[in-house]
Amino acid sequence: MEPQSPLKLLVIDDEIDFADFVTDVAMGMDFDVSSTSDPSEFATLYSVDHDVIVLDLYMPGIDGIELLRFLSDNKSDASIIFMSGMNKGVLHSAQRLAIEQGMTVLGALQKPFLPQELEDMLALHSPRSTAQTINRVELPTIHELRLAIENEELYVVYQPQINMTDRTVVGVEALVRWKHSTKGMISPAYFIPIAEENGLISSISSYVNKTAISQQREWQKKGMRLRMSINMSPKILDDLDFPEKLEACVRAAGGNISDIFIEVTETSIMLDTVRYMDILARLRMKKFNLSIDDFGTGYSSLQQLVRAPFTELKIDQTFVKNLDTDEECRTIAEITILLAHKLGMHVVAEGIESKEIWEILQDLGCDEGQGYWIGKPMLPEAMEDWVESWATQQNAI
Repeated sequence: MEPQSPLKLLVIDDEIDFADFVTDVAMGMDFDVSSTSDPSEFATLYSVDHDVIVLDLYMPGIDGIELLRFLSDNKSDASIIFMSGMNKGVLHSAQRLAIEQGMTVLGALQKPFLPQELEDMLALHSPRSTAQTINRVELPTIHELRLAIENEELYVVYQPQINMTDRTVVGVEALVRWKHSTKGMISPAYFIPIAEENGLISSISSYVNKTAISQQREWQKKGMRLRMSINMSPKILDDLDFPEKLEACVRAAGGNISDIFIEVTETSIMLDTVRYMDILARLRMKKFNLSIDDFGTGYSSLQQLVRAPFTELKIDQTFVKNLDTDEECRTIAEITILLAHKLGMHVVAEGIESKEIWEILQDLGCDEGQGYWIGKPMLPEAMEDWVESWATQQNAI
């Protein structure tokens, strides 16, 4: 077996001493490092082969945001680390700008920082996998997705949601998955947009609804009363008859409407406010619960909270995963929880990946949580075993 080539890293920092410092740390981790203190040399030094780029924001002549634009325009796959000795707020803005442009951001470092801090951030980089570098023509086609729906190749997994006060399992979120016969697992981030663009999302949504509600009923027969959270595409919520269709689906499956939560992203409501308000109001009148998902990532969050009859608010994982290191994220979570409670909603935090984040959310008064630290999305049988195991663990505490 041929030895694996070292990961390539590029450092851009007008402070020569600091550029050398970053270079030494990265080389100590076996990176192949290129470095420059002249930002005008960036375009010459940059290569699509670079795995990580460590970028200073404040530089004379050309600043880090301009270089970020260059990377975005050239569809760079490199992971980015921002650093700056000045305004921390600008660091966060740069991170969010990069993420919104589809780039991978490992984090931001406020100068001066310790070698260990940089090492920890560099360790977050995952070498490009086959799934990340796969040629687009190798991904499943619309025809293959249509066949997958017809042949029932899609399936549903369930991620547990936990009460953060008594640690009981209160519900699950239903998530659709697709395992292609030859191409392996296909991300929903790939096939859901294709389904929405090509008139297939209604079939997928109908399948998920029936499967999840039937599964909820089966669990109830076994003494497991769990709330069921189901995501709804804006394309589905565009149908004025949807409330009646969903109600009929629940009745046919013998489910309990009051235990079903419909998750809606705040940005989707903005597409046609009047139409969505009509549909959401009638869903609530039929006793479905409404959850505003990805809260804080849209552009008119507060307006949507007073417009629509939401019963639940989900704090987006963008804020949750950094609660233990980012004071701004913690502040946003704290204010969001307070606001939701004042409006009579309960709060679910998604993306809990550590005990430290769990404890912070408990201190902030969050009602429920979900995330990999609690439990990954599971098939029904695995979910039943997990619930039993979780209960046993809590009894032992």
